[in-house]
Amino acid sequence: MPAVDRGLEKPQTDQIRSYGPAANEPTQLRDYLFVVLKRKWLILSLCLVVTSLVAVQMFRQPSIFQAETTIRIERKQNVLVSKDFVLNSQPDANFWGTQITLLQSPALARQVALTLDLQHNPTFFGGQSQGGIFASIKRMFAGDKAKPKISAPGPTGLDVVRAAQLRDQPLSPEELAALEPYEDTIIANEDIDGIVHTNLFTIKYKHHDPEMAQKIANTLAEVFASNNIDSQTVNSKDAGDLLEREISEMQGKVRTKTERLFNYAREYSLPLTEDVMLNTEAQRLADLTKQLFESENKRKNAEAVYKSASTATDKFSIPEVQKSGRVTALRDRISALREKRETLKVTYTDKWPEVLKLDAAIKPLEAELDRAADEIIARLKSEYQESYAHENSVRAMYNSQHGTATQQTRNQIEMAQYKQELETDKQYLNTLMARKRDVQTSNTDRANEVSIENYSRIPRSPIGPARLRNVMIAFVLSLVAGIGLAFLLDFLDDTVKSVDDIDRYVHLPALALIPASRGDRGRLKGVVPATAGGPSETTALAMIDDVRSPIAESYRHLRTSLLLSSAGQPPKTILVTSSQPSEGKTTTAINTAFMLAQTGVDVLIIDCDLRRPRLHAQFEISNARGLTTWLSGEKDLDGIIQTCPRVPHLKILTSGPVPPNPAELLGSEEMRRLLGQLGERYAHIIIDSPPAISFTDASILSTMVDGVMLVVHGGRSSRAVVRRAKQQLLDVGAHIFGVVLNNVRLETQDYYYSGYYSSYYSDAESGGDSARESA
Repeated sequence: MPAVDRGLEKPQTDQIRSYGPAANEPTQLRDYLFVVLKRKWLILSLCLVVTSLVAVQMFRQPSIFQAETTIRIERKQNVLVSKDFVLNSQPDANFWGTQITLLQSPALARQVALTLDLQHNPTFFGGQSQGGIFASIKRMFAGDKAKPKISAPGPTGLDVVRAAQLRDQPLSPEELAALEPYEDTIIANEDIDGIVHTNLFTIKYKHHDPEMAQKIANTLAEVFASNNIDSQTVNSKDAGDLLEREISEMQGKVRTKTERLFNYAREYSLPLTEDVMLNTEAQRLADLTKQLFESENKRKNAEAVYKSASTATDKFSIPEVQKSGRVTALRDRISALREKRETLKVTYTDKWPEVLKLDAAIKPLEAELDRAADEIIARLKSEYQESYAHENSVRAMYNSQHGTATQQTRNQIEMAQYKQELETDKQYLNTLMARKRDVQTSNTDRANEVSIENYSRIPRSPIGPARLRNVMIAFVLSLVAGIGLAFLLDFLDDTVKSVDDIDRYVHLPALALIPASRGDRGRLKGVVPATAGGPSETTALAMIDDVRSPIAESYRHLRTSLLLSSAGQPPKTILVTSSQPSEGKTTTAINTAFMLAQTGVDVLIIDCDLRRPRLHAQFEISNARGLTTWLSGEKDLDGIIQTCPRVPHLKILTSGPVPPNPAELLGSEEMRRLLGQLGERYAHIIIDSPPAISFTDASILSTMVDGVMLVVHGGRSSRAVVRRAKQQLLDVGAHIFGVVLNNVRLETQDYYYSGYYSSYYSDAESGGDSARESA
């Protein structure tokens, strides 16, 4: 058995022969064009629907007119009034942004709505009649202009609703809620543009009524200028009142803080005139610090001497003991007596009276020496205790003085803060007095910062909507979306649709491409009436009755591919199977056998689909005896083989009664023996089997034949399923001739292939129909 590659994607080197593009061939531009052409109706439908909807919406929208009013805003020195200060300052960097925000504020829009009484003006929200769709089309291509009216630009002449009026007589919540739609609409249609290198601003307002656009643009400018005057007046008045209150309040603060400073200095006996006051407590603290340092050193020295003496193993080795004159004298006397005793012992014994007398003299001296050393150690301890007590005494005085000095320092700092606050308040009071004089001077020289330079005219030509542009944009976007949708659907489509798909994803040669019938599709499902010469024509054979039809030509191409599929000689036994049911394997088997029989050789077709046999129904012959009959023991081979009346060279072996164990029968030695006997009689044997994935029958039979022909339903069979069927056959050592792409719509193929064959087959079908009509 030949080696089998287990990979689904890796082609078999001895199996695969490809005549299409290589699997790794890069995608070309024509492939993208083919995807677009294949779904051109989807793309065109989407473009038509979207463009039509946008066009209708554009035609229904009224024309928009824009009025423009020019104002000038001067940057003058302003009086800044707040809770803490009143100052003249220059406008900051955010000045222009602030002015634009005020021009687009809801408060300004509310004043405009009340000034023009828009609540009782139906023109503000009402759209104008556009005269129907044909008039809109005419406007879209020819332009749209308002009827000319004579109206000189100038003030509106209306009484402006001032901001002060709204503050004095505030609106109720219900009235404010009713005005919100008007405010939002005015702000949404208002636009403020600054003219570069000038102090001029253009107020633009858009509306479907040109007169309403003019009124609102001019009113916005007038109300804004009026608000500016009111703001300056109120600001100056508020500044004067605030300055009076601030000066009076600050004078009271200065008096209060002066009294507080005087009382504080008197309470703690601190001088008022000296910046740096003499601190006696600090000097005392410094002296105590020095004494504490000296007492600590003295205590440490005494402690070190005492600890050294108390821990010494030989008290006579202590330096203080060795330095004692008394100890030295006693040690000298004892030393002299001991020398004299040692001299006597040379001559006399220890009991000699003189020796005993010397011993008696030495003993009290040694006792006195010990007492002298002990007294010195006791004196060292006493000195240590005295130094320790003295240190504690000095430390206590230091701590007490430290608290007193710290409190005095705090008092001085507190007093300095009082003096600083008093000086600050005095300076601020002087500043307020100066600002009061400035405000009084500025009230006599006040001018409006905002002036109206050009009032708006009634606009004649609309600025929108850009109907033609929007329709073209909608067309382009819908075209792009349609193309994107086409590529998305093509990406999600996992079916085998073309010869390129077989080569690229299945890695098997395409034996033939069987197109779907272009004629009456009922011929594929119904039974043609019987002729006088024999049984009725079968469903499968009805597709190739016309020898010039595309289907007949495709099956002839399949016959040629099969005859040339094996080196040396044409294959004798051919298994026809598919990956899943209803892919056309039985029809392909019948027509393949029919085409082979037309060459004049004997061909046998065997129905090995023992689960759903259909061969006898296609040929309308008896199925009482057949393959299962012979495999079950009956050996009359000639009695179970039937002849096709239309094609004498075509023999038929039906399935026979359906057995309970199809796989066991097909895999038996009797089946191999039968194929061997039939191979001696017939030039070609076509075997129809169940689907390869659903049952093991096809895998079993594939080991008994020369090769396998895999039928794939174009546009319905999944690539993964076909690859799985291929691998399942290769796993058992089957030789796969290739794939028959069945029931393919030619328009789904490559557009060159599709165009050529569609035209060619259309001409062929027309010729065939004419020939049949003549007959």
